[in-house]
Amino acid sequence: MRYDMEPAKAPILTGPALTAFTWVATSTPFAHAIRRFLLLDNGVTKLRELAAQMGGLPPLYFPMERMNGERREAHSAAVSAAKDASLTMDDIFKFPPKDHPLFNADSSDVIALHEAFKADSPTTPTAVTNKILAAFPALQDKYRPFSSYPLHGDMEAAAKASTERYSRGTPLSVWDGVPVALKDMVPIRGYEMSDGSASNVGVGGNRTADDLLTERFRELGAIILPPTTMTEGGVTPVGYSTYVQGSLNPYDPTHYSGGSSAGSAVAVALGICPVSIGFDGGGSIRTPASLSGVYGFATGLGRFPLSSHTAGTLIKAGPFARKVADLALAYSVLSRHSPEHNFYGELYDGISVPSPLLNELLIEPGLELEGVTLGVFEEWFSDASEEVVRRNKEVIAELVKKGAKVKSFKLPNMQHARLSHAMKITSEFAMNWDGPFSENANLEPATRVTVGLGSVSTSLEVLAAEKIRRYFGQHVKKLFEEEGIDAIVTPTTPVSAPKLPEGLDWETGESNTALSVELLKFVFIGNFLGLPGVACPIGFDSANDEMPLSILFTGQQWEGEGKVMNLAKVVDEIVVKEKGWKTREVPDKLELL
Repeated sequence: MRYDMEPAKAPILTGPALTAFTWVATSTPFAHAIRRFLLLDNGVTKLRELAAQMGGLPPLYFPMERMNGERREAHSAAVSAAKDASLTMDDIFKFPPKDHPLFNADSSDVIALHEAFKADSPTTPTAVTNKILAAFPALQDKYRPFSSYPLHGDMEAAAKASTERYSRGTPLSVWDGVPVALKDMVPIRGYEMSDGSASNVGVGGNRTADDLLTERFRELGAIILPPTTMTEGGVTPVGYSTYVQGSLNPYDPTHYSGGSSAGSAVAVALGICPVSIGFDGGGSIRTPASLSGVYGFATGLGRFPLSSHTAGTLIKAGPFARKVADLALAYSVLSRHSPEHNFYGELYDGISVPSPLLNELLIEPGLELEGVTLGVFEEWFSDASEEVVRRNKEVIAELVKKGAKVKSFKLPNMQHARLSHAMKITSEFAMNWDGPFSENANLEPATRVTVGLGSVSTSLEVLAAEKIRRYFGQHVKKLFEEEGIDAIVTPTTPVSAPKLPEGLDWETGESNTALSVELLKFVFIGNFLGLPGVACPIGFDSANDEMPLSILFTGQQWEGEGKVMNLAKVVDEIVVKEKGWKTREVPDKLELL
């Protein structure tokens, strides 16, 4: 079984050259032929050739895994155990158990703020909000984490109400007064939603109601920050939006931050908020978490209820945080079943998806990795920079010392799977952006090219990709169910944060398909197959301006979420407390306490 991943082929362009190429490839009589040539040059015909060998294997549109009877019984028993231990989502999301070692002011920035607000001290939600508002202009000017400026009156009023609740001793939850940010692709009351595109500015007006995810945090008393920067439509993983000319890396703004949920990662890294929310259709949580040096948790497909405009076959929501406990707290807020948003429940069994579980967080410190098996596909794992591979292997060695076992595995047709994911995501982008593209709206050049490529994919190619999705998913499922692997381990990205290219035109951005595809090398299977994954910072790259390094754990749908979270908790112990690999801080980090 040969490892067969290949780099993508496409020109690297910026400035007038990119503008000219975009016009030729999208607006001339030769445009269709040029875009078809680019697809053919990258081997899309291989998808049909492989799919033709699969006989009657049906295509798989939504990669939603359904539990069989035995697995469902085991899951129900685990849910009951969680209830007995008072660690259900209902137990955690408002006031987590005080006697649990993970949920305290040292391990959670959210709880640290909550405890400070409860104390008789000058630290109040109003004081923290004022500190954010005062620091906002300078941080926004340098790093561009947000797509809008704050609504001072709205934030100040929310902070005042929260401060009054604490003074009465009646906070709504641990989130009361805590700043939280969400990606600019869900409605936030009072703000315009641009989806990262200048073409949407001034079109829909300010939103009069919150999205469900926004609403859940606001109901708990959180202070909702402005929407965070994203790449236009989420079409590129490098993280740069020409609309806001950012977001830029929090460790060094001459490097990319990763995308498309760039601003959500950067806002957390800069200390503006302890938790933010992103969306991930092609690594868009895990990639910026890697490049910007924070934790990023992309849940399994269907775990969080999404509004209709954000639901798709690849996209998942998830939190960013600087600490693992805060990932768990955010997960508990957003993962509760929502009868009024039952799209994924109907897709699963007509009622609801399986109950969320974080039972692994109950395990006593020191015993977390007993019986845990990590899967490593060596050729794939090692297809990265020397420094990335070295540090990731050091982390695995430390996990083995703590009781984990490593099992080697291989997967067939990796290049076909990666091309299939690319086919699916570009065709879904093209469907979502067909109106603006056809009407020659003010889209970024790189967006027009990406959407244009998706628009010339054929129905046979898309169906072949969906057939390969089922075939590839069957192989990955065997790793979890027959090989006993608890998590697939890879680097999160094969390189640390790339430097902005010399001569970058800030108005056009850069079109670099080879880099985009490279950044998706390890994350794509999570989207293609609906699997959960958590990216964990593991130090810095001495060969690349001390940019952050990251390891990725990808688990099975449903039960795998708790397993990868448990691994993230152990990695945090290794990196921060045992090995001292967290050797630098973000230079301009805002200290809220």
